[in-house]
Amino acid sequence: MKVPQSLRDIIESSESLVYIEDLSSKHGLIQNINPLINLIVVVFMIVTSLFIFSLPYLALICIIPVILALASRVPLKYLLSRTVWIPAFAALISIPILFITPGQAIASANFGFFTLAITSAGITRFLVFSIRVWFCVASLTILVVTLGFEKLLKLLSSLRIPPVIVHLFSLTYRYFFVSVHEVQSFLIAKEARTYIHRRTMNYQALKDFSSILAALFIRTYERSERVYLAMKSRGFTIENDHKLALPSFRWIDALFASMIIITFTLIILFIL
Repeated sequence: MKVPQSLRDIIESSESLVYIEDLSSKHGLIQNINPLINLIVVVFMIVTSLFIFSLPYLALICIIPVILALASRVPLKYLLSRTVWIPAFAALISIPILFITPGQAIASANFGFFTLAITSAGITRFLVFSIRVWFCVASLTILVVTLGFEKLLKLLSSLRIPPVIVHLFSLTYRYFFVSVHEVQSFLIAKEARTYIHRRTMNYQALKDFSSILAALFIRTYERSERVYLAMKSRGFTIENDHKLALPSFRWIDALFASMIIITFTLIILFIL
């Protein structure tokens, strides 16, 4: 992964983080399954993982998101780059589990007034929590990137989510790229007027970035007013917007859901 050297590199990479249309257009396993079935399966997988406390079995079910990613033609590098940060943060905040969990001490340190000891049970709980977080994040990531934004809106609409929330997601996603391009224009203009031999990210760059965000906020507010008036002048209303329909159920949808549900059910029964 390329290390960002400037604010413009970060802004350019942020656009690719939320762009999900490329993978959703591929002909893979998840892309050919009904979106509602995909949602039910992913929710079932996440809920089931909450009842698995055995570290070997929890590591075993982590193979399933990898298999689904490969079957859906999602590159593993893409999946790992988008699922590594949240589990890493979860591992960071769960470090106290290593010391507060009772059990046999593996290592200890005496600080005079108190003693910190890492227990074997604490390490197990720490790994179980971190792996479970990765499993949940990876499952949701596969669901989102393989559905695509249009199918995601159809799924929300079919679940009777209030139309105002559906349109809020739609406008936020579509105008995010407009905002990114505006920031890129600002940064390019700033670099053209303050030329340096090498683009670096320093304190002054962050300070200038705050001024760019303030200007972007004003332009965003003005543009939102113009967009709203343009939509109203063309007769757009949330209440009269047509409901998006999902594709009909097929035998392959039932087969896919049955395989996943049976697999996780057998794991739970075997543990019990």
